[in-house]
Amino acid sequence: MMIDYAAMPPSAAIPTPVNDNHHEPARAPALTRRQRECLLWVEQGKSSSDIGVILGLSPETVNEHVGEACRRLGVRTRIQAVVTARAKGLFA
Repeated sequence: MMIDYAAMPPSAAIPTPVNDNHHEPARAPALTRRQRECLLWVEQGKSSSDIGVILGLSPETVNEHVGEACRRLGVRTRIQAVVTARAKGLFA
């Protein structure tokens, strides 16, 4: 059976993520305070070295925080992580 997505309203064409345990809509993935801080500095154009100096961390630790944020958000790049976190309202 073929689904004609063009005939559907835009909101119907995108499936809503579901929490399989409770059949409730899935929540946005939580980020730690450090992950949010690092992504906010990435958003300002700072490198891992710059962020490390600002936060008192090594560049490697910054990369670990950014990498884990990417994993939690299901994206591959730092910029995608910033855009996704901003879109999901995770920078409250």
